[in-house]
Amino acid sequence: MPNNFINDIEIVGSIKKIATNNGLALFDGTNWTILNTSNSSLPSNIVHFVKTNGLTTWIATDNGLVSYDGVSMIIYKSQNSPLPSNRIRSIEFDNAGKIWIGTFSGGGLVGFDGVNWEVFTPANSDLPNNSVSVIKKDINGKLWLGTASGFSVFDGVTFINFNPTNSSLPSPSVFSITHDANNVTWIGTNGGLTRFDGVNWQNFTMQNSGLPLNLVRSITLKTTNEIYIGMAGQGLALFNYSNNNWTHLNSNNSNLPNNFITDVSIAIDNVVWIATENGIALKE
Repeated sequence: MPNNFINDIEIVGSIKKIATNNGLALFDGTNWTILNTSNSSLPSNIVHFVKTNGLTTWIATDNGLVSYDGVSMIIYKSQNSPLPSNRIRSIEFDNAGKIWIGTFSGGGLVGFDGVNWEVFTPANSDLPNNSVSVIKKDINGKLWLGTASGFSVFDGVTFINFNPTNSSLPSPSVFSITHDANNVTWIGTNGGLTRFDGVNWQNFTMQNSGLPLNLVRSITLKTTNEIYIGMAGQGLALFNYSNNNWTHLNSNNSNLPNNFITDVSIAIDNVVWIATENGIALKE
């Protein structure tokens, strides 16, 4: 691997696409391919996120958005496109195949259908904050946007916003969102883990549950009831919602190399890939 600071892992079939602070690593189980600014057109070695759509890998970097077909790269930056910020944090695709891009540094939310661009900010829309940390599509095709001012449900036109003032969300800082097969939403914030079924809210914190730390950075569902929760400083929590059982793994009681978890992905062989700020751990 080019760097031990892992920001994201996407698993597509047998291929692991690993976003690091020193380029993108592709691993097929045997061979590694490293893409960086020295051997490719990658505009920055800091890769925040990676998302595959068909045969194209979209790469979110600290200096632009990259479309990679396995041979060549197309670079989108504020200098050559309507992209308002080059610091790309999150990517999702809607049911029409349009890419939606979340940015840092005041760029807001950006939509791109291959020809036309749309830019949404708090200045021209109801988007609650310009920093969009996560975008996740639910089973109805709506986009859930995590921001520094709560989260928003976006249908392509209208934003419905949730924050600690108008809902039971415990913190405005949203870092992770995922949906289960029943369209129940799990949300990770600086205030812990939240379950929202569209009507009812449940908050799991270090004060009222077995969650070791409220700083939740990643949520991954193994099943509807089995949840992997990555935290910024206390490793990994395994939570079984059906029986309220919690298991805590950290660098002291396991082989986890670091207690700052950035992402968790589950491979087709059910091996769990755990991204940390000091390498990757595998859990069978």
